[in-house]
Amino acid sequence: EDIVIPMLEKTNAIIVQNEAKMKAKNWDVHQLLTLSSLIEEEATGFTDRQKISSVFYNRLTKGMPLQTDPTVLYALGKHKQRVLYEDLKVNSPYNTYVVKGLPVGPIANSGKHSVEAALEPAQTDYYYFLAAPSGEVYYAKTLEEHNALKQKYITKKQ
Repeated sequence: EDIVIPMLEKTNAIIVQNEAKMKAKNWDVHQLLTLSSLIEEEATGFTDRQKISSVFYNRLTKGMPLQTDPTVLYALGKHKQRVLYEDLKVNSPYNTYVVKGLPVGPIANSGKHSVEAALEPAQTDYYYFLAAPSGEVYYAKTLEEHNALKQKYITKKQ
């Protein structure tokens, strides 16, 4: 109770501050907190939050699945260093590899910067991103570019 109530109060304050932006996007609180939770789990810096948000927006607009690994880990109910191909098939309404659109609900508590990034994504043409072991995030416009980045920064590093 000593932890949960202040968290709820802070989240409510952030939502109230951003209510006009949320209404302008025709979003409800559930949608906002769901998207911002994905951003929270994927990003570290504010600039990356905005770019990752743009990737999610671009994919949603095109009807593409979001394909974000934290939703798979949430669906599995465990943390792993690496998501395996077999993990991507987990049958869950949270798994954004098998479900198009947003998952059924938030997967984490969102901070202020993730909520702001969800409401104000960067304007990009990116549809893919990956985080290298160094923590650097790389963005791509095409699957081919993404696969080349994956080969360079992920596959070759193992």
